[in-house]
Amino acid sequence: MRVVFFVQGQRVPAARFRGFAIAEALAKNGVTCDLRAPTPSVYGDLPGFPLPRPLLVPLVVLVRLAQLRGLGRQDIVFFQRPMIELPAIFLERLAARGRKSVFDFDDAIHLNWRGRDKLRRIVKMVDHVVAGNRFLAEVANAADKTTIIPTTVDTDRWVEMPTRDVRSRDVVVGWTGLSCNYHHLEIACAPIARALRETGARFVVISDRPPPAALRDLRAEFVPWRARREVDDLARLDIGVMPLPDGPYERGKCAFKLIQYMALGRPGLASPVGANNEVVTDGHDAFLPRHAAEWTEYLVRLIESPDLREQIGRRARARVQAAYSIAAVTPRYLGLLRGLAAPETL
Repeated sequence: MRVVFFVQGQRVPAARFRGFAIAEALAKNGVTCDLRAPTPSVYGDLPGFPLPRPLLVPLVVLVRLAQLRGLGRQDIVFFQRPMIELPAIFLERLAARGRKSVFDFDDAIHLNWRGRDKLRRIVKMVDHVVAGNRFLAEVANAADKTTIIPTTVDTDRWVEMPTRDVRSRDVVVGWTGLSCNYHHLEIACAPIARALRETGARFVVISDRPPPAALRDLRAEFVPWRARREVDDLARLDIGVMPLPDGPYERGKCAFKLIQYMALGRPGLASPVGANNEVVTDGHDAFLPRHAAEWTEYLVRLIESPDLREQIGRRARARVQAAYSIAAVTPRYLGLLRGLAAPETL
């Protein structure tokens, strides 16, 4: 069986964790995987050439057309989100013609320009849909051919870190994510800053750009995100946070920041929005503060208690291993792909 993955780009986070990582796991189980990532990425980023995004879209289309070469009749094509940002799906149609196909998505792409209609047409066209959470599965509206598989981490790489026996000013609280999502952190900035002032704890931001002025009350240390150091950098945190507003876009998020913190055995605080509610049992393996006072209260408790951090972190790690690790979901990918494959391709 050969699966051809059309992923969004070499450095796109969703492509790394829902494309490259899954293909690597499948290959270890005897599946031949062919990964096709465009340069520029689907989002128009071209390292070393900071051109306006719209100018790179035609180049992405040409690259994608070239990537259609060499597809076999027995191949299964796996679309990690749409192949291009434009409303058209002609590339997906060409790739899937005469072949079994899977469409995987982990974000509220239906809210993009003409996104709802594009998603509807892709879902209708493919043989199977993989949605990153329940909300997205409902948006796909094809229950008979949809499987919910969360975004996962490799727990052999994201290893459990020992809880540091520190309190107050020696504790590091932090957030990781793309700079375009700093506005999420802003919604809990005031109560987080209050907890930091009360305890003297420090705050670290791991991102592609320094935090904006709106987050100055956090007095954050900025750590540039680097792929080769992402686990080590995140392990500096004693507590991870993931604030989110309760909107349709955020309900499509797959709780990945929270899963990363939990995989390292770090307690997380996250807004009770979307998949965060699916991942966490509040107060058992993370906290889901519902208002500003709870953000401050839970954060202060964790900062001042290494024992509480250890208990929550240990349960968090177990939760990830059981349901949000690559090892946990690989059999599900294998099952759905084998179900699509013709007997002679197995």
